Amino acid sequence: MWPLLFGLASVAVIGLAFAGYRSYRADPLDVLSPEDRALIKPAVQRKRQRTGVFGWLGQRLGTSLTEMFGSSYRTYVERRLALADGKTFSDYGQFMAYKGSLLVIALLAGGLLGALTGSLILTLLIIAVAFAIPDLLLHLNGRKRQAMIEDELPDFLDVLAVTVSAGLSFRSALSKVIERSEGPLAAEMQHTLRQMDVGESVYDAFTKLRARTDSDSLESFITALLQSQELGSPLSDALDQIAVDMRQTTAQKARQKASKASPQIAGVVTLVMVPGTMALMLIVMYFVSGLDETTFLGG
Repeated sequence: MWPLLFGLASVAVIGLAFAGYRSYRADPLDVLSPEDRALIKPAVQRKRQRTGVFGWLGQRLGTSLTEMFGSSYRTYVERRLALADGKTFSDYGQFMAYKGSLLVIALLAGGLLGALTGSLILTLLIIAVAFAIPDLLLHLNGRKRQAMIEDELPDFLDVLAVTVSAGLSFRSALSKVIERSEGPLAAEMQHTLRQMDVGESVYDAFTKLRARTDSDSLESFITALLQSQELGSPLSDALDQIAVDMRQTTAQKARQKASKASPQIAGVVTLVMVPGTMALMLIVMYFVSGLDETTFLGG
């Protein structure tokens, strides 16, 4: 048991150290959009940073892993990258390089711990955990971003409906709302607006937006919007109704989370507070009854 706990703790320490090193070596310009980076003069841009030994080995191993897993895994990862919007990994190549770097560290740490403990299972466990960490990070960041889009959508639609009711066209109203908004939803809408500015139709631009996201509320909004465009119904009324539906859906999800929290709280109370309370009661009874001063036979 102790070798297993020691191995898990070692994996956690190694993962945190690698994540901190990666953040230390990251380029601050990566958080800027391509348009903002284009405004920076080449002379001001930072030089390409060295990747280090583990980064170099990870890139080499990542290339081999890319060929090993094939196109199906690449399609899956690229879909997750689109949902996370490149906040964790910029592209598939960087994702595989990061996975390769973790595998190199896991092979070294797992081999060392396996040699010290004589446990092959521990070595395999460390390698498996290191292999799954990038996929887990990508999945969690994608879910977090889609949840933020869900939360921002009702307020965004309210403001958009008011702006459309003021007499602006849908594209002009969308541009005005985007200028005064921030967050992942505003970024996705900005990308969609740029696609329309270069000649794409509303249908094509919002269909691509639907493919880039995994939000049920946003998909409902896009469906209603496209139906309103095809049927010629008043857009402001459709936006108001969609915003109301989104808030009802959000409230329903909040009630579901609250209902799931009660058993979890009861479980925590049962596992933590009840044993502690029982132990405290037994200790008090022990001292109150005077057993601590009682001399037993042979004592």
